[in-house]
Amino acid sequence: MKQFLFFLSFTFLFTCYSEKQSNFDVSQYEGLDFSGNKVILKDLPFRRLAINVYAPTCIPCVKEIPALNYIYREISPDKTLGFYMVVDPYDIVTDAEPTASFEELYPKAKAIMEKEVLAKKIELPILIMKKPFRVSQGDGLITGRPETLLFKTNPLILYYNFIGPISEESELKLIFWLGTSVAFLL
Repeated sequence: MKQFLFFLSFTFLFTCYSEKQSNFDVSQYEGLDFSGNKVILKDLPFRRLAINVYAPTCIPCVKEIPALNYIYREISPDKTLGFYMVVDPYDIVTDAEPTASFEELYPKAKAIMEKEVLAKKIELPILIMKKPFRVSQGDGLITGRPETLLFKTNPLILYYNFIGPISEESELKLIFWLGTSVAFLL
């Protein structure tokens, strides 16, 4: 009987161990940069990754750009940390049909975001995301913007989701404090 209990305990310990796996289908997130290069989030070489969901029509998104730029500058020297601004082309292309393909929307979304980068002085690299990434109120992981998601990698696992602006502050001292706090989470 003791042998059976030992065997059962031993089996339970090794078969119930769950392997780390991506959550919320984030392992499927990918997009294109402005050069048309495919960027697959799960394959990026970072230990930690942050993505900020942006839209030009989102006033809090625009107001948080100074804080995002500051955080990006602070973490950029650390090559184990990555930070991207991401957009959903179905969200930012105003005349997008729900049935439109990504290939149809990419050039339009790229043109919109290239203007945004210049006009708003955005320093973060931009990714135009493919499905299954979607901004969708009520029935998805990304429910609005701005939203900033923090990931552990290998595998890509969402571990924190800031819903709403990180900061709308323009005062350098407050941005510094906030940037230090977010960099600590990464």
